[in-house]
Amino acid sequence: MDPAKWCDPAGGDPEFPSFDSPPASGITAWFTMRLTAIAEGTDNDFDPALDAAIHAYESRDDARVATWNDAFNNRERPALND
Repeated sequence: MDPAKWCDPAGGDPEFPSFDSPPASGITAWFTMRLTAIAEGTDNDFDPALDAAIHAYESRDDARVATWNDAFNNRERPALND
């Protein structure tokens, strides 16, 4: 369903799945990746499988950690005064 229609009273409500015995943080990963797909306009390509969402979430976080570490590990540090 087109997320823009959610604001229209006749547009309907979003449908959200329920999961049997999801792993810790699995629901957070699923909703995070679902909302990311909506924001990026790739909602039609979103894989609703919980395992796929968790993998995408963890991959995205790994890339963010690497970017963060590169930014701080490669910067010039001021000399310490003795």
